[in-house]
Formats: sequence, C-alpha cells, structure tokens
Amino acid sequence: MAKQFSTEDDCLKHLQQMKWPNGFISPDCGNNHSYEITSRHLYECTQCKKQTSVMSGTLFHGSKITLNQWFWAIYFLGSDKGSISALRLSKLIEVNWRTARLILKKLRTAMGHRDSLYQLSGTIELDDALVGGRQKGKRGRGAAGKKNVLIACESKDKKAGFIAMAVVDSICHFSVNEFVKKH
Repeated sequence: MAKQFSTEDDCLKHLQQMKWPNGFISPDCGNNHSYEITSRHLYECTQCKKQTSVMSGTLFHGSKITLNQWFWAIYFLGSDKGSISALRLSKLIEVNWRTARLILKKLRTAMGHRDSLYQLSGTIELDDALVGGRQKGKRGRGAAGKKNVLIACESKDKKAGFIAMAVVDSICHFSVNEFVKKH
C-alpha cells in the first residue's frame, strides 16, 4: 500500500484506471477523445468541450483532504479486524475527528450501497435469527425487545461466500419471499 500509493499522482493514476479502464469517456456526450489540463487534473472533451475530473462522481469529489489520505482510510477500514473508530482513524491519517467521522460515514454508505447491488448465486442457505440483548421474561420468538433478522449465505464448494442480512417485522411467507427476491 505504502509503495503503490505513495504520492497523490499514484492515487490519481489508479483512480483514473478504475474509472476509465479503456481510456477517457466523456460523461456528457460519450466521446473518447480529450485534452488533459494537468495543472487542475481535469480532462476536456474535444467534442462537447465539457470539463471533468477523475474524482467527479466519486466519494472524493469536492473533498479537501488528499487522495492519499482517502486511500489510507479505505485501507484502515478494510484491514481492521473489527471496525475502526473515527478517533483512531483521525490519528492515523492526521485529520480532525469530525473529518474522520465523515470519511467513515461516506465509506460505510458506499460499502452498503455496493452490497445492495450484489446478487447471491449458487447454493444459498437461508435462516432467521432473533437479535437483541438479554432480557428477563419470555425467551425465543415471543421475547420482547428482539429483532427478527433474515440471513442468506452463498455457499460455494462447502465454503461460505457472500452474506445478505435484513431486519424484518415478522418471519412470515411474505417477508421471506421479498427478502429472497431482493437478494
């Protein structure tokens, strides 16, 4: 990570490769020819003359922190065993706590959005669970303060793959069917 993305230009090149793997394509007209305005990291389409940057339409658009800091934040969020706190991230990438909290919120939202686009495939195991703290009184399905959760797990070669989870009002035929259709 440190060698691959050591400079801002390295990060920009990687982002450009991710956004336009087959070269620049204008978001306005679809043309694939452009001029590069290197001083501002912009590309201008030769046909429609609209300017766009590698960062437009991404999490990084309009951000005052460097791409290098963003990439490190992504790395720390993805490699931390549990979950990283905003305070810890702020110290690691040298930003204030509020900025780190906003970065984590944006990254987690993007991760959730990506997960919602993924369709489970192959053999899928479906189960339900009751989630919530321990409370005195009734146990099991009728317990107060518990949430019903449906869980679907993709299974490939007897190993768990991607997992989808959703909180539902009740475990019934309708909620299970809706969950299965969505995932």
